Formats: sequence, C-alpha cells, structure tokens
Amino acid sequence: MNQHNPAGVGTPPFIDPRSLAENPHANLAALRVHYPVIKLGEKHYMALRAGDVQAMLTDPRTVQIEGPDYAAIQRIPDGTAKRLVSGFFLFSNGDAHRARRGRFARTFAHGAMRSVRGRVRTVANEIVARLPRGESFDFVDGMASRIPSEMIAAIFGFPRGEASYFAARVYQLARVTAPVYPHDEHDRIEAAANELHAYVENHMRARIEIPRDDLLTALVVDWHRDPSISFDDLVTQVLGILVGGSDTTRTAFAMLVALLLGHRDQWEAVRTNPALIPGAVEEAIRFEPPVGSVVRFTVDHVDIGGVTIEPGVMLRVSTMSAMRDPDLYGAPDSFDITRTDHPRLHPAFGAGPHRCIGEMLARIEMQEGLHALITAAPHIEMDTAPRMTGFAGIRRITPMQVRIR
Repeated sequence: MNQHNPAGVGTPPFIDPRSLAENPHANLAALRVHYPVIKLGEKHYMALRAGDVQAMLTDPRTVQIEGPDYAAIQRIPDGTAKRLVSGFFLFSNGDAHRARRGRFARTFAHGAMRSVRGRVRTVANEIVARLPRGESFDFVDGMASRIPSEMIAAIFGFPRGEASYFAARVYQLARVTAPVYPHDEHDRIEAAANELHAYVENHMRARIEIPRDDLLTALVVDWHRDPSISFDDLVTQVLGILVGGSDTTRTAFAMLVALLLGHRDQWEAVRTNPALIPGAVEEAIRFEPPVGSVVRFTVDHVDIGGVTIEPGVMLRVSTMSAMRDPDLYGAPDSFDITRTDHPRLHPAFGAGPHRCIGEMLARIEMQEGLHALITAAPHIEMDTAPRMTGFAGIRRITPMQVRIR
C-alpha cells in the first residue's frame, strides 16, 4: 500500500485549473502524494485520494450540489443553460431528486436495459458495416458519437436520422460541467441549450397530440397522471439525460478502442476471445474516464486527510485521481484488461442515490460497439491517437484517425 507523504497537510494549495487540464494524470498524481485536497477557486476544493473520494461520495456532511448553488458559484449567466443546471435531477437532493429521477428509474434499470442489448447490437453492426474501408477517417465522429446518440434517440423516440443534430448540440452544452465555466464560450453553449430545449419540447408536445410507443410518450402520459413537476421541468430532465447519455459514452468508447489499438496485444486478445470485452470496458473507463469528478456541497465541517473544509463550499471528489491511486488499484498506471481488482461498484459511475442512471446502457453500448468492430473490422489501425483533456466534469476528446484494411 502506498504511504502518502503528509507534507503540506493543513493548507490546501491553490492550483490554477488550466494548469491541470492538459496533463491531468501526471499533475494529479504529483499533487496526490503531498495533498489530500487542493483549492481550485473561492469556495471550490477538490479531494484527490481514493479513500477520501469514496467516503465523500456518500458522507452525510456532503450532499449533491444543488443546481442554483452550482450555477451561482460558476457564475453561469441567466438563460436556458442555467435553467438546465438548476433543474436537472443530478443537481438536486431529497424529494426533488426522487420526483425527477424516479420518472426515468424504471426505464434505465439494469433489467430493462439488458432487454435493449439486441437493438444496440443491430445499430452497432449497421454503423460498422458503413464505415469507410481503405481510407483514414475520424473514428470519434464516424462511430463513437453515433452509437450513444442513435441509441438514446431510439429509446426516447427521436428519429434516428436526427441523432447527429441533437448530438452536436449536446456536446456543446456539456461544457456547463467544466471545472471553471467557460464564459468565453457562453454564447455557443446558450445557443445549443435553446435549440435543444425547443427540439425536445416540440417532440414531447407532439406526443400529446399523437401518442407513440416510445419513452417520450410514456413520460408525457405519466406526467398527465401525476404533474408533480412542471412540463418545462420534465423537458429539462430529458435534456439532462441527453447530455449525460451521449457525450460521456462517445468519449469513453473512442478511448476504449484507442487504448486497445495502442496496446495491440490486448486488442488481439479481445479479438480472439470476446469474453474479455466486459473487462476491457471496465479498464478503459478506469484508465481514461469520460467524467473526471463528482461535485458535492459541504453542509458541515469535514476533515479530509487533516484538512478541515468548511460548510457551504463546492467540493469536487476526483474519481479520476482515485482510479490512478495505488491505494485502490495495483499498478494503476498500467492498462490491463485482465485486472481483477476493480471494486464491486466501479468508481467511474459515482455512488449512492446519485450513481449514474445510465450505467448499464453505457456498458452495453460500449460492449456491443467493440464486439461489432472486432467482428467486422478486426484489422482496424490507428493513424492518429486521440487525447482526453480536462480533469473535472465531462472531459473532452481530440479527433482519432483510423483506417480499416
């Protein structure tokens, strides 16, 4: 077990978030040895060590940060993007969280998601069959972005041909989760939020007039029976799931394939033994997680490794740092699809009542996408490897050029 150096305990150092973003694993590792907590801004801290991260995810002295508090700390201007952050169930607690999340819980339950595996496999096989052969193309756009967006479209009832429309706006809107809100990008974020809100609202109101056999209709029918939240609030919940269910899986799947192609022996192992696919997925989201941290809010004094954090501050718990902590994983900087030391509940998906609602769907999409690739494009080669940037919130990925022989 790694014995952390206690030097620096007591006063968290201020770290400019921009200095962490480009080489986050090395930077977080260097800080983690000396500091259990760092300061990212006024009333804005981050816990780095695995034991503290796991504890803070469910510690009753912390709660999921409420949307209005998050928006205020991040100074998000008034508008649709701010309303999304303020109203989405991820940024709520107690009865409000249960009322909002509960409308989707049965749909995204593990048993229900297993029933869509065949549909996911069909979509993945169709996408791979249409990929270019013999020429270089961007895998992120060509495949990684299509599987989650087309599947989320199929589940909700949006036309599959419109998946690229809402996906492009989802990726822009996802910037609201950046560790420091990108005010220089606000106009683009707000435009994406407005266009997505109108898109989702129009589809949902159309279901009132002409019901269909899809989730949007079920949500509208359920809302009429129990309008405990406003219709606009219901639209906000769908918007939030579109963001959470599209962008994160896109980056995670692209990195899964990139990591395997960058460790060709492990690609060949998966290709010859598809039973290794689930382990490859688990390891990829540990090694390069699509989400870097979970945001909590302190409601009492909390001691973290000898550092006292006062109540009323935003505390990011870095699952990204925790999953490279040798106190949690052996040889954490090695990519190994056969590792057996994953915790029973994968840290990448959070913990407690706010654990990722789309966990099972994301796994299925990545597993079936990889299965389709090793079956129909086993000799795919990487021309330009992608980089995952950022260390908190939803991370970003650079283009990934590949070629199928």
